[in-house]
Amino acid sequence: MASTVAARRVDERLAAYDLTVRQYGLLSQLSLEPELTMAELARQLGIARQSVHQLVDELVEAGHVRRRPGADSRSRRLEITDTARYLLTRIDGPLERVEAELLGDLAPGEADTLRSLLQRVLAHVTDDEAWLPAR
Repeated sequence: MASTVAARRVDERLAAYDLTVRQYGLLSQLSLEPELTMAELARQLGIARQSVHQLVDELVEAGHVRRRPGADSRSRRLEITDTARYLLTRIDGPLERVEAELLGDLAPGEADTLRSLLQRVLAHVTDDEAWLPAR
């Protein structure tokens, strides 16, 4: 399956930064939408809240994410640290090379079409479609 091959290659590149694909996705989402709650993040990523809690715990321990008080006493807002922001800038190049390897034989227009189609597919993934393996 293409997604497995792609995830494996990305995981190989991210290992040098002590991150997994799912951790990278969480950090990337938080960099785009700062201060999401765990529930909002789970919805955005299309994974179960329990998985988000585990990922956040790992990233807090690594110094990449901070928990902040939320709107009420039960909720927490999440933010990435400056260390994580720097890490994300260093990862861009290696991930662009993985994408180039995976899309190497496609013409630029075909690659754009594939990206667009994949974004449309991902837009329809819901929490109960837990197709991503737990980490």
